Amino acid sequence: MAGKGGYQAPANPAPVSGPGSLSRRTDGGPGSRQAQRYVANMPNYGDGQDMMDIQGGAPMAATPSPTPVSASQMAQNAQQQAQPQGQPVTPLSAPTARPNEPVTAGAALGPGPGMSALGITPGQTANAGQSTKQIVQALAAHPDASPELQKLAQSLGQ
Repeated sequence: MAGKGGYQAPANPAPVSGPGSLSRRTDGGPGSRQAQRYVANMPNYGDGQDMMDIQGGAPMAATPSPTPVSASQMAQNAQQQAQPQGQPVTPLSAPTARPNEPVTAGAALGPGPGMSALGITPGQTANAGQSTKQIVQALAAHPDASPELQKLAQSLGQ
């Protein structure tokens, strides 16, 4: 005969696992030893038994429980990983490194060198779509071009 119907709360519930590297098993599985596995088709006779003996003699240690990390430690670790070694980070409030260059340098309007300093002429931007179309069509003409690229080139040609 079946037990009671409806939700049955477990008598000894498993703890909730943490995210990512803080996660731990909650199914009550082996925490102190890794299971031994027989490796078949070893090159020499008896190697499989030798491997089993090695596995039995050196059990895996239990996974240490993670230590909590504070928010400031996480921020410090992220900053150390993001910052390349040998290059100091310029703070946002630092004075400009180019005091004699206007803010509008490289723009089409305002003081300073125009778009020609960047190697871009104003008429070149209007033809950018046409040159992209030509590039796609040239790539699609290659024998190794994917069907998707060929379909795109065909739709641009219409």
